[in-house]
Amino acid sequence: MKWTTKKLKYLSDHADEGAEAVAEALGCSPHAVEVQASRYGISLRKVWQCPKCGMRVRKPLSPKTGWCASCSKELRNEEIAEEARELEEEVRREERVNRERQRLYSAKHRHKKALKKLRSK
Repeated sequence: MKWTTKKLKYLSDHADEGAEAVAEALGCSPHAVEVQASRYGISLRKVWQCPKCGMRVRKPLSPKTGWCASCSKELRNEEIAEEARELEEEVRREERVNRERQRLYSAKHRHKKALKKLRSK
């Protein structure tokens, strides 16, 4: 395959898509693309763009969220914060229920004590 300036320009512009994608577009082998990229000092390392923040990253996007690692961590932090709020509310509710139960037990005990006192007279 003859490498024209047009093909070299395409290689340079689309190198972040990886050797396979460039090779398919140019109709040559991935090895040929790798050799030319090496010859001209072009990195074929893939780059992904996060749809949430627009950042270009070298690591694949999260399969779960489709976002970069930072955005995925932010999402997880928000989920953890929501779970913590729910647990706090559950603890407060449980404490309220326990206080009310204790109040009722105390009242019951006082009433029994008062009845016992009245009956012994």
